[in-house]
Amino acid sequence: MHRRRIIALPMAALVAVLGVTGCSGDAGGAGDGPLDISLLTTYNGLPFYTAMQCGAQDAAKELGGDITIRAEGPSRGMNAADQIPVLEGVVNRHPDGMIFVPADPVAMMAPAQTAVSAGIPMVTTDASLQDEIAMAQFRGDNKAGGRLAAEELVRLVGERPGKILVLDVRPGLPVTNLRAEGFVEAVKELAPGLEVLGTQYHEDDPNKAAVIVESSLQSHSDIVGIFGTSEAASMGAASALQARSGEDIAVIAYDAGPSLVQALKDGVIDALVAQGSYRMGYDATKTLVAYLRDGTKPASFDHVIDSVVVTRDNVEDPNVAKSLYPASCG
Repeated sequence: MHRRRIIALPMAALVAVLGVTGCSGDAGGAGDGPLDISLLTTYNGLPFYTAMQCGAQDAAKELGGDITIRAEGPSRGMNAADQIPVLEGVVNRHPDGMIFVPADPVAMMAPAQTAVSAGIPMVTTDASLQDEIAMAQFRGDNKAGGRLAAEELVRLVGERPGKILVLDVRPGLPVTNLRAEGFVEAVKELAPGLEVLGTQYHEDDPNKAAVIVESSLQSHSDIVGIFGTSEAASMGAASALQARSGEDIAVIAYDAGPSLVQALKDGVIDALVAQGSYRMGYDATKTLVAYLRDGTKPASFDHVIDSVVVTRDNVEDPNVAKSLYPASCG
């Protein structure tokens, strides 16, 4: 059962929202004039969101006209308390539309509703809100991505017995929790001889992830595989293993930012699960602009973008390279 949490907005934000709501109407079908679109993510500067921004900007260029994609977000990620003030600022500015990555499906419901009620058309990317208040969502299948990681890890481990360590961000974060869930289910199905240790949580801190890996290796000398559900987890695992040369441990990382790609090429990480964040930003922008310009609403709500496994054998393949996350758009 889902429990709703009520988020109390500061009075100034509520007054601003109510003021905007009173003068706003349906923003659809506004024609070909300039458009200001907010891309509000959970974490400024994260390569995953940079790829999303690149996709949004490329879509804007193709569509033509004066379309501004404004990347916005807190300075640290996956935290509703940090994202709420940024969203309040966006609502006060009242852009023509919003591409929104909610930090938490429940805690961000009430703040997101203020934007929708203020007449700001919204689509979500990567993560979902608890209720379907946006026009559409563009996301990866995190559970299926976890299964992809498990399939690759089982292939790499082969017939060796041993234990598997799973590193996740924190309990109650569906985006990464589903990756861990899909991974664990698939390992138990595909390789019942492998023992999956209890999931360890690192709170999005690579240093804490490294400490967890080091202590786990001291307690379990037969660990043969590690799965990190986020970049912080995977970089922490890579850091810990670099200090322990000679360890034959398969490491699978979720996401494909520059640091992880380099770790893959250097042989520290064995495979990546790259999400289609570029495609999410591209498709979300196309959908939002179609509505803003001529009132065209999306035919369906849920759009799932497939992930891909990246290895040292295919990382240079142009089709695979399109799934990697760049340091900047250019």
